[in-house]
Amino acid sequence: MAENGAMLSSPRITVVNSLSFFCLVLFLPFFSAQAAKRTKSEQVQDLLQRQMSWDENPRNGKNPDGLHFQFFKIDEAGPSGKSLVTYRVYVPGIPVSKKYALTVWRIGSNPRPIPGDIYVNGKGLLMGHKPNAGQEDSDFVGDDELHLAVEAAQGEPIRYALESSDKQLLIAGTVVPFPLEDQGQGCRLEVRLATLDADAVLISADGLPANADVPFQLVSAGVTETGSFHADGQGHAVTTDLPFVANLDSGSLRVTLVTKECSTAVQVRWGKKSYLQR
Repeated sequence: MAENGAMLSSPRITVVNSLSFFCLVLFLPFFSAQAAKRTKSEQVQDLLQRQMSWDENPRNGKNPDGLHFQFFKIDEAGPSGKSLVTYRVYVPGIPVSKKYALTVWRIGSNPRPIPGDIYVNGKGLLMGHKPNAGQEDSDFVGDDELHLAVEAAQGEPIRYALESSDKQLLIAGTVVPFPLEDQGQGCRLEVRLATLDADAVLISADGLPANADVPFQLVSAGVTETGSFHADGQGHAVTTDLPFVANLDSGSLRVTLVTKECSTAVQVRWGKKSYLQR
């Protein structure tokens, strides 16, 4: 069910979402005693809004310059046929004089701190200690740079946040090692898992007409619906969907976007036993 306020009728459940950003809620535990008192619908709505806010990372009081993460894949290998993806990480423009803490948020769990202090050099490269004179403006500092190695399922986002020790700066970022996406003629469509079994998903589009409402189609286990993206001034839009269908424990969701300029479609499995790391 499209979660952007579109009026839809089907055997699926609607949770209306709006995108807003509050720095202070990024690290609040989702699976808490307070959250347990909320309805299932309210908990899902809170989770989706927090995920969208984290991914969008707009300018705000703790990130007034709009700083953002850059992830560069440097390796993809793993044991027993699994893919372990390793990234070199930058936050260009971040102050080098500060000490930082790094937090990771995986779907299905609460955000958790990564042990150890984090530093950056003049390039914004994340490091495990203060850069020495020869490392201040280098893109390669050997074993002293921080590498992030992750396993993930198709369409699974891994979220990180970097916070300065003085609590003045907080930057959120997301990497999707194996994106579920399709591109065509200038537009891009992507679906991200919001829960381990894709009971909820995030759907984003780029390359849309600026400030326009653009329809898209969702087909889940044979149930067809229509939603509408509300693009911003850059032609970007994000919405959410709860793909499950009554009386079914699994299925697939196909999202199709067709405009005068492009045609794209993405499909994702949802429900029981759908989560599989690559």
